[in-house]
Amino acid sequence: MEHGPDRMVPVATAGSTVLRADGATKDERAAARERAFPGSPSLIGLRDQGGIAFADYRRALVPRYAFAWLDVGLRYALMIAGFAAICLYSHAAGARTLWLVVPAAAWIGFWFASIVLFMHEGAHFLLHPDKATNDRLANTCICWLLGDDIAAYRALHWQHHLHLGDTRDTEVSYHYAPTLRFALETAAGVHAWRVFWNHRNARPEGEDRAREGRTGKAALLRGICVHGAILVVTLWAGLWPAALAWVLAVAVVFPYLSALRQQLEHRSDAASPEADYARVPHGAVNRMFEKTFLARAFGSAGFRRHLLHHWDPSVSYTRFDELEAFLLRTDFAPAIDEARTTYREAWRRLGTTRPGDQ
Repeated sequence: MEHGPDRMVPVATAGSTVLRADGATKDERAAARERAFPGSPSLIGLRDQGGIAFADYRRALVPRYAFAWLDVGLRYALMIAGFAAICLYSHAAGARTLWLVVPAAAWIGFWFASIVLFMHEGAHFLLHPDKATNDRLANTCICWLLGDDIAAYRALHWQHHLHLGDTRDTEVSYHYAPTLRFALETAAGVHAWRVFWNHRNARPEGEDRAREGRTGKAALLRGICVHGAILVVTLWAGLWPAALAWVLAVAVVFPYLSALRQQLEHRSDAASPEADYARVPHGAVNRMFEKTFLARAFGSAGFRRHLLHHWDPSVSYTRFDELEAFLLRTDFAPAIDEARTTYREAWRRLGTTRPGDQ
């Protein structure tokens, strides 16, 4: 957007929003900040109870890159351990391993989903201080899981920040309630098609779309090749229960958990199951979830405290403790506390919404 005289305009780029001011009033700056990030209050001019300015404080919130990669490595180890276990059991027990396929798929798919969330850190350039290296690492270590390209994902994901809750949002799983019907639709691939169609329509036209199409096809081919190799090797070794568990983990468990997590983060308690939120604005909703081992694994890469990320997307989840502590020393503390819940409680409320509950 252009920079006009005596006003402040949000300039959105893939990965950041810069607020520029030429004589803008505090209210104008706040309004611009809120237009840039729906559901987020303005942090411009914010000070804590000790008078420390947020603008100064956040400069010290440098990402702990090694900590993030340790998290990624731990999740890979747990996913691989589960796959190795069913491979070994399949080798020893053959068809008698069939009973283990579903629990193994649940384990592998859970950690698969947990790893994929670190694409989000890569999309915000929070995996390495050098942006080019950040993208190479994200593509090599994480994006192959989905057959995706980090630059393409970044372009789509940033629209989620700019349009959370409105009809132009590129992330749409929270448009649907986490009911049994939705779980069955996800297992059948119906929801995956919805997401694909929405992303396809959200991509830019012209040269950008052509370039993104080329990189996207290469990334998709890379992902297909890696997953294909995993299946070929396990089937060649006669470990068909392990191959089946991998397919169920990637094609059923992961899509469902990914959609469920987004629903719990962003779906309103007052949302109607009969409304078409592709046409009717849903409204911006963010939540904070309890700190447990399960919550940290399910909402990894800081998704457990997703409200903080939407309030300031440029802060790494590795510094959320400090970010939350600062905000709790401000007038925004009640809003943060009000957003606190548990995954179980949010799931219970959202999954039992009935028509006319609004």
